[in-house]
Amino acid sequence: MSTDLDELTGLLNRGLAGDAAASERAFALVYAEMRRCAQRQMRGQHDALTLSPTVLVNEAYLKLSAGAARSLNDRGHFYSLAARAMRQVLLDHQRANQVIKRGGGVAHVELTERLFDAGGETLDYFALEQALTALRRIDPRAATVVDWHFFAGLNFLQIADLLQVSDKTARRDWDSARAFLLMQLSAG
Repeated sequence: MSTDLDELTGLLNRGLAGDAAASERAFALVYAEMRRCAQRQMRGQHDALTLSPTVLVNEAYLKLSAGAARSLNDRGHFYSLAARAMRQVLLDHQRANQVIKRGGGVAHVELTERLFDAGGETLDYFALEQALTALRRIDPRAATVVDWHFFAGLNFLQIADLLQVSDKTARRDWDSARAFLLMQLSAG
């Protein structure tokens, strides 16, 4: 999400203090960014006919606006919630469309800069979620980088700012997380 983080932080803080107009503005900014991120993620996905970026973002936005964002601690917490909402919608969608208990026609994917390149096939979000859970146990910061970059659309400078690390450290976390996730997805 490339929205100016300082503007978003101010709006979120005013919204938490009771300013309804600030809350609406913050969610409008985030909604537009989430939609752009969803379009990038879903480009070339086989499932695009049944789950459009608009539907993905609308469902994630509903999860966010249903109350979780009313108890925000900071921007990092907000982006974690946004990434989790997007992941949950993708998992719910895959669960609803899966016809076979294991495998259900889901293709093996290669991790790339975009985290995956499914070659027009559907990414197995269940396997990705399991791999992210394993990564969270051994390197929580790297898992957060994946959440924020892949699901929330933040760039490495924004992630570094939120984590209070250098952008090179954020990039290294991304690279090591990708390698770990590739290993986990290949083994599964």
